[in-house]
Amino acid sequence: MEYFPINTPSGRVWSTLKLADFALYVERQVKAFFPDQRPVSLSDLEAASDRALAAIARGWTYIALPGYSRDGESSLSHLHSDQYAAFLALLARELSLAQSSELATRVYLLNKALHGFDLFHEVALPEVFVFVHPVGTVIGRAKLGNFLCIYQNCSIGGNPREGKLDYPTLGDGVLMYAKSSIIGNSKIGSRVVLGAGSAVINGDVPDDSLVAGTAIKPAKKSVATFLSRIFRGLPQ
Repeated sequence: MEYFPINTPSGRVWSTLKLADFALYVERQVKAFFPDQRPVSLSDLEAASDRALAAIARGWTYIALPGYSRDGESSLSHLHSDQYAAFLALLARELSLAQSSELATRVYLLNKALHGFDLFHEVALPEVFVFVHPVGTVIGRAKLGNFLCIYQNCSIGGNPREGKLDYPTLGDGVLMYAKSSIIGNSKIGSRVVLGAGSAVINGDVPDDSLVAGTAIKPAKKSVATFLSRIFRGLPQ
């Protein structure tokens, strides 16, 4: 598949679609999934796509997984579902920040329909993150740290208390394997790995820890190994 260079304020991205084609592609998908005849602003989509691609240029060179960079520059394919899910999340967020809330909601719902991935556009994304086949994953209004990796069927959600929802705070370098959860008033330190099926509910996890089930274990060396498979350049 041919890749095209797209220059952004943050650097160059190699993409399977040119900037204008990306905006047109999303516009067609939004209209197909939501055929209510309401207008979709192609110019707003293109401007937000440019900003989303700039975020990709900044963040994806830190991702060590195959296909996210080429020759030291970020790489994006609209037919790579994990990458496209991340692009749509960034696009919805940029539209939200630009006060295009209706279009942001449509792009958020498009991501949910295509990938079974629920990340509302008002949730702030970190600079460096990656979603690994995130089908069934739900991310609420938590404070997300940098170098975040989330697999399928994961939950980051609120817990009701005294008429409001308490949400988690995550440090830098958090890796959530399949079906892991972080719920409520939880503070997750930096360089933390949650094993498959593990859960933290209204609890704290210190730096350099491995969560297995509900048990928290100091595991600096193994956590560093796990994270190095996903990211490069993670601060120690």
